Amino acid sequence: MPDLEKLKMPVLSQVGIYVKDMEKATRQYQELFGIGPWLILSGETVSCTDRGRECSVHGCIAMGYSGKVQFELINILEGPNLYLDTLGGLEEGLHHLGFAVDDLEERLKACREAGIGVLQRGTLKQLGMTIDYAYLDTISQAGIILEFIQTRFLGRKAKQAPWMLKALARVQGRFGIPRHA
Repeated sequence: MPDLEKLKMPVLSQVGIYVKDMEKATRQYQELFGIGPWLILSGETVSCTDRGRECSVHGCIAMGYSGKVQFELINILEGPNLYLDTLGGLEEGLHHLGFAVDDLEERLKACREAGIGVLQRGTLKQLGMTIDYAYLDTISQAGIILEFIQTRFLGRKAKQAPWMLKALARVQGRFGIPRHA
């Protein structure tokens, strides 16, 4: 019997959207909807398992906020593209809802006990952050992919606080730190 308390979703922290053109998308979201500034990261996963197979994914993500909810824009440049594979033939669109968790392993154990599989699981490392994520196979139960996200900063558990990512985005914009792959 699954531990339902461990499955209970915390407060929504992220809306994940797949985009074809990162520069155009960040500009539109900022100009039209006031979402931003955008912290843009590009690179490769440190580790990744996609539908049970070890792989490497190279892409670009942008993180901006509307209130306390993070909007994550995603564009995959190389490797398996779970995003396009799960968008039902669309080239871009809403992909997942993300939930920040303190203990990813504990949450995934509860999912296994409830019969919920993992589509993709990986680790990203940039700017002192380590982000471990797992996309859950929840389309049939929830109509969308749900994601658990565990973040560490300099090795310690941390939340992706809006003020911190906005500050990093401003520094990135001001000093021209590379934004795109």
